[in-house]
Amino acid sequence: MTPLEHERHVLSCGTTVLVRPLSANDIVSVRAFLPMGTLWETDEEAGISRLLQNVLPRGTETRDVHALQEALADLGAELDSGAGSDLGSVSLRATAETWPAALELYLETLTRPAFDPGEVAIEVEQTLGALEAREDNLMTRAMDLFRERFFGEHPFHKPVMGYRKSVRGIDRDRVVSAANRFYRPVPPVVTAVGRLEADPLVDRLEAAFGREPVEPAPPRPAPPEPGAGTVRLELEREAAYLVHGYPAPSWTDPDYPAMRLIDAVLGGSMASRLFVELREKRALAYQVSSLYDDRFDGSYLVGYIVTDPGRVAEAAAGLEGEFHRLVDEPVDEEEVEDARRYLRGRYLITAETNAAQASRLGTYETYALGQDFGDRWLAAIEAVTPERILAAAARWLDGEPTRALVVPVGTPSF
Repeated sequence: MTPLEHERHVLSCGTTVLVRPLSANDIVSVRAFLPMGTLWETDEEAGISRLLQNVLPRGTETRDVHALQEALADLGAELDSGAGSDLGSVSLRATAETWPAALELYLETLTRPAFDPGEVAIEVEQTLGALEAREDNLMTRAMDLFRERFFGEHPFHKPVMGYRKSVRGIDRDRVVSAANRFYRPVPPVVTAVGRLEADPLVDRLEAAFGREPVEPAPPRPAPPEPGAGTVRLELEREAAYLVHGYPAPSWTDPDYPAMRLIDAVLGGSMASRLFVELREKRALAYQVSSLYDDRFDGSYLVGYIVTDPGRVAEAAAGLEGEFHRLVDEPVDEEEVEDARRYLRGRYLITAETNAAQASRLGTYETYALGQDFGDRWLAAIEAVTPERILAAAARWLDGEPTRALVVPVGTPSF
C-alpha cells in the first residue's frame, strides 16, 4: 500500500468519502472537512467559525452535553472539532469494536446539533477569557501585529479566535446562521482511516446525509497582496519581541520544496542558523526560530526573536542579515542534506497515526492537491540543489520585509 492508498466514494448528496482500511492497529479515525474560518468571515463576525466548532460537540437535539460525553466515554471514543484560517473539521476517534456505535453519536452531532444557548454563552465567556490571556503572550501579540500588517484588508488578517468586540456579539442565532452557511447542509468531504470496511461506513453516511445536494462553497477570495513595512507596539514589559518576514510560496508553487528547506536551514532545530548565529554565537536571543506558515495561498516565512530591549537594533539587524545571507550565498550541501533529513523525519513521524492520515486525505482532497502531494514534495526536496535554494531565496526574500515589534516603552527606534 502506498502512503495514502484509499477507496473513493461519492454520496447522493455530493459528499466525497475517502476510506483507507488499515490493519496496523485497532483505531478508527473519521474526519469531516468543510470550508470555514477567517477567510470566510467578516471582521464584524470574526471568531464565529471557531466558536461554532467549539459549541458543536456540546449536545444534540436529543442529548445534552453531559449525556453525549458520557455516551462517548462508554465507547472509549473521542469527538473533536475545530476551525483554522480557511478550513474546519469534525473528528471521531474510536476502536475497531466500537466505531459503528460511536459513528451514530458523530452523525447525530453533525446533523442535529443543539447549539444550546447556555453552551453558546459559556463558550463566548471562555473565548473572551482566552483573548484576554492571549494579550499576555507577547510573541502571539507580535505575530498578530505581523499578520495585520502583512495581510492588510484581506480576510486572513484576523486572528482565528476573533476580537473581543466581535465575540461579544455572538449568540445562538448567529451560531445557527453560521452553521447553516458553512455546513451547506453537510460536509463536502469525509475521510476514514483504520480497521474498518468501506461499505458499512458509506451506507450509513448515505442514510444520514440524505439526498439534498451539498451547495458549492462561495468563490474563494483573491489571494492577498502582502503589505511590507514596520508596525510597533510599546508596552510596560521587560523583553522585546521581533517578527521579520516575507511572502513565501504556497503549496502548488514550484518553489515550495526549496522554501521548506530554507525554513529548516533557518530555524528547524538547535543546529539551525538562527539559533547558532544569534543565540549561541552572539547571545542576542532568549528565544529565536523561524516559521513557515505554508497555505493554499497567502503563505509567509518569518524569523522571530525575543531579546533584551537594549539590543533590539542589533537583533533586528541579525535577523535581517540571516535572510540576506540566503539571498547572497549558496547554502552548503551538508546543510541542505541536514535539512532534508529533518523534513523527512518530521513527515514520516507525523504520518504514523490514523488521525494524521485521515487529515491528509481530507486536506489534499479539499484543495485538489492530489493524494500523492506529500510524496511529491518529499521527493522534490531530494532534487533541490544549493543553486535552486539561492534562486528561490532571491525570488522571495529579497524585497522589503514586513516587521512587527512589541517592545518596552521608551525603546529607541532604529
